[in-house]
Amino acid sequence: MPNLPISQLPELTAITSNAEFAVAQGGVTYRVKAGLASSGNLHGAFHSEFNQSATSVTTAYSLSAETTDFSSGVSVVDGCKFTVASGGTFNFQFSAVFQKTQGGTIEFVSIWLSKNGSNVPWTNTDVSMANNNEYVISAWNFVEELNAGDYLELKWRTSTLNMICSFLGEQSNPTRPATPSVIVTLTQI
Repeated sequence: MPNLPISQLPELTAITSNAEFAVAQGGVTYRVKAGLASSGNLHGAFHSEFNQSATSVTTAYSLSAETTDFSSGVSVVDGCKFTVASGGTFNFQFSAVFQKTQGGTIEFVSIWLSKNGSNVPWTNTDVSMANNNEYVISAWNFVEELNAGDYLELKWRTSTLNMICSFLGEQSNPTRPATPSVIVTLTQI
């Protein structure tokens, strides 16, 4: 094959599954199949089908989302460490359903982000509940710079053992899907 400037190469308008690319890295040229070359962003969607509870009010816990809905370049390790295969800027979005199982006084749940096992500054938010069987849905997002192999965790702490992160199964009249205790999406932006 002659050495041509890029401007003189024919334009490729579609990539088939059997396409191959030459990629140079560290002085070595590799042949890469199209399935391993991503032109899109890394992404993953995860959820939890379990109640999550605390056994101490002085301990930080990781919220789990152990079930993978779909993913490309993002995985969940140990049910709670959302790990990226390559670096970039990522949007971490979540929702968590908290339930107070006994009423009385106002109690709090703190929720914050951890990166590679260390708390991320300025990410904590407290939500409160007072009544028996009261539910609060916490949902927001964080934008973080990550390197290959980095992971994010969603941490929580409660001021009472009478609060759980609550899963609710399928319901009827009308039929509707189950409510995960936690939903997480991690998307490269």
